[in-house]
Amino acid sequence: MKKPIIEIYALLVCFITVACASIWLAIGFYAVIGAAKPDITISGWAYQMHQSNQQFQKSLLGEPIFLGPPSAIEVKKPEPVKHLSDEEIAEKRLASYQIELQSEVRKNQQSLIKSLIAVFICLPLFFVHWRFVKPK
Repeated sequence: MKKPIIEIYALLVCFITVACASIWLAIGFYAVIGAAKPDITISGWAYQMHQSNQQFQKSLLGEPIFLGPPSAIEVKKPEPVKHLSDEEIAEKRLASYQIELQSEVRKNQQSLIKSLIAVFICLPLFFVHWRFVKPK
């Protein structure tokens, strides 16, 4: 009943490919949801920033933006903005939100492509190695 080393190797490869394919399928499913409804998968900060003129204006008027790792923080202060009317702020906020949504759709489309590539790599690996462990 001792299994040959090649069969153990093949079973191990099959197990790993099934695990990887499962993870990549879940990531791909999330990406499909994000591409269809980007307002669901958008980051919490970006979503909150675009919900009201006051929140959007805070990001425009001087909250510092931190760039880089904490050990080498570079603070970039936004340019001072002249006072805008509520209509102008709302227009800028909505335009910014549309750009944010387009960016989220693109990011999710890229993630979906990566997921499909990974799954299509896992499938042949699984089937090639499964031939060695199929009951005869």
